[in-house]
Amino acid sequence: MNKQLWMDAAKKAGLEQFEIYEQRHTSTSINVYEQKVDSFSISDCDGIAMRGIYQGKMGNCFLEEVDDAQIDDVLDQIKQNASIITAEDKVMILAPAESYPTIQKHKNTLLETENSLKIQKLKELEETVKQMDSRIAQVMTTTYEESVAVRSIVNTKGMDLCDSDSCSIVYVEVLAKDGEDTKSAFDWLYIKDLEALDIPAFAHKLCDKVINKLHADTIESGNYPLLMEKSAMTSLFSALAGLFDGENAFKGISILKDKLNEAIFDAKISVIDDPLMEDGINSASFDDEGTACYTKTVVDKGILKTYLHNSKSAELMQTTSTGNGFKGGYGGPVGISPTNFYIENGTASYEEMIKTMKKGVIVTNLNGLHAGLNPVSTEFSLQSEGFYVEDGVIVKPINLFTISGNFLDMMKHIKMVGNDCKMGMSGVGTPSILFETIAVSGK
Repeated sequence: MNKQLWMDAAKKAGLEQFEIYEQRHTSTSINVYEQKVDSFSISDCDGIAMRGIYQGKMGNCFLEEVDDAQIDDVLDQIKQNASIITAEDKVMILAPAESYPTIQKHKNTLLETENSLKIQKLKELEETVKQMDSRIAQVMTTTYEESVAVRSIVNTKGMDLCDSDSCSIVYVEVLAKDGEDTKSAFDWLYIKDLEALDIPAFAHKLCDKVINKLHADTIESGNYPLLMEKSAMTSLFSALAGLFDGENAFKGISILKDKLNEAIFDAKISVIDDPLMEDGINSASFDDEGTACYTKTVVDKGILKTYLHNSKSAELMQTTSTGNGFKGGYGGPVGISPTNFYIENGTASYEEMIKTMKKGVIVTNLNGLHAGLNPVSTEFSLQSEGFYVEDGVIVKPINLFTISGNFLDMMKHIKMVGNDCKMGMSGVGTPSILFETIAVSGK
């Protein structure tokens, strides 16, 4: 595909501006079960999105494959699509930024590692987990997943950008059984090379996690101090990331509308969106509109400092894009997404926070976020599991209880913030947080 040929043809066809967005994605998945390769797949997904402004309207065309011989047909299709549009929304194709940041990335040597070695490592991991404790009844899945993504943007305003990224992850799910009681748990790890996978440490952590859940009890209903463990806190915070979406705020479907420079959280909380994070899962020097990305403090010591914007929401709110205009796929519209989005660490260790609790609840897992959380009001009622604490000591595992409240209100009543932030698989992360109180429905 000769992109300059397309640029020249677009001008001759009467398009005011024209852009080509290309995305290529390759993924590999290997699953081992009972020392055999249960599944092995390699997939490729390529796509091209072309758009152009014709008579003040934006027309689009999406293709999986393209040939220069299709130029006239594709440009005609874009013009026809633009002619159908009656909305008066302002449309734009952006010029390149003056400069773009450089992101530090360690080489992913796994892209050059033989699959046979990856399989060998998975088998070793599965066997180590299985032998770690007699109560491990089954290793349900031991999986390695690898992805490589390449994207490029070229347009008639002089933009010519390209970047690539890769990600490798190991994921294990395990089942423990003691008597009639069974529990499951999973854990995962991002790795750049096989040496980064400490199999004994990974297996020990996962087995402790699942075995500690066995013989769970419930607790009396009431109000308790709540320690939200980092993985549970991350899942809740991730589900509410849309609160910071600039378009949602403009439309009034975010409760943070008109809250800029106001206190929305406790002063112990700062929230960062960092597209330049070294080896970050969502690191990028530019977004899918070609806007340069930069690190921004979204919440500074409890104060909302900015929403996240693409060019459309920035125009609506008379500000500038924050470089958060991303597509869900090559054929999707440009939405607003955080990059590496996290709550900054505090100073307390997980153990220190537990020791401060006279009688309290630790939540390690939340269920039903899709149904039990209102992303607009932030009201929630969620089935949970975790531990009960008395006099600074974990007394027993607990499940079959529900926590309920309002996220914004809860985030204004924080006792301690942990120092254990871990980025989740979606690129969102939080430390463990100790809240003053939460309503618990148990027995």
